[in-house]
Amino acid sequence: MNGIEAKDRALRGALAIAGLPLSAVQAALSRYDATRYGPVGELVPCGDGQLHAIVTGSGGPTVILESGMGGCSLDWTLVQPALSKYATVLAYDRAGFGWSSSASGVPTCAGSVEELRELLRGLHLAPPYLLVGHSYGGMIMQLFAAAYPQDVMGLVLVDAAHAGRFALHADSDARRAERAKHRSRLRLGYLLAPLGIPRYMKQWIGTKRLPGDAGRAVRSLGYRSSAYKTAYAELIGTADSAAQLERAPRLPPHLPVIVLTAGRQTAEWLASQRALLRLTERTKQIVVPDSWHAIHIHQPRAVIEAVAGLISAGVAGVMMEE
Repeated sequence: MNGIEAKDRALRGALAIAGLPLSAVQAALSRYDATRYGPVGELVPCGDGQLHAIVTGSGGPTVILESGMGGCSLDWTLVQPALSKYATVLAYDRAGFGWSSSASGVPTCAGSVEELRELLRGLHLAPPYLLVGHSYGGMIMQLFAAAYPQDVMGLVLVDAAHAGRFALHADSDARRAERAKHRSRLRLGYLLAPLGIPRYMKQWIGTKRLPGDAGRAVRSLGYRSSAYKTAYAELIGTADSAAQLERAPRLPPHLPVIVLTAGRQTAEWLASQRALLRLTERTKQIVVPDSWHAIHIHQPRAVIEAVAGLISAGVAGVMMEE
């Protein structure tokens, strides 16, 4: 597992020193943002740091909302309140994003699964769990279900990434070029974020689509140099994450899985969504035709209905067993 290269870390430090006045302004603005947009939920001790968690609702199963790469708990602002009518709902920030402490090492799906397990213990949130994952977060939720199948009652993949998208052995020339471009962009942000350059260019880590206070909070959190550092490290770790998922046990054949697919996607992405239909015998696809990648923001009702449907089916199943 390689991480951010030493030469990049050294260059970032040198740039921060060379541009000390800009670094001072960025630090001051980050402190101001921290006072203006404080944590929405609670900070829970996990490992050497803290994870930020928003828990709403009560009773029923525990619904876990996992954001995509660079995302945070606020990504689910348009979904979580409605789901709280049916169950206990957790949205949280992975280490290094949102209000959570910075990550140590290279973030991978396996590390995120164990981090989430520790958070669940700290919050005393018991199974059964209904897992909901967007994009890269869908890979984390698949690995969670594979590692702890006895605790999982269902899985909703929200335009989730297929592991093959990040597997080095499955790379096409087009995919390699796309990933190199994305990596170069995040590397540049990682190097320049301590100087505040992304802030001046209005380029932040996280969604650009949330309205109101939630959108403003996401923007302020996404300007932090730690957000760029974690996003870059998470991307570097995707090949390891893909390998972890490919080595994982198959999901139980009876596990209900819903693959929510954004209709406004490329042919390659749509093909990868169809490949997810092989996850279990009870996997079905729902295409959301008028949505882009962030279905939970563009068409939140589709996510709410998918999760509520699995909750209802799960409750009915328990009643029949009794």
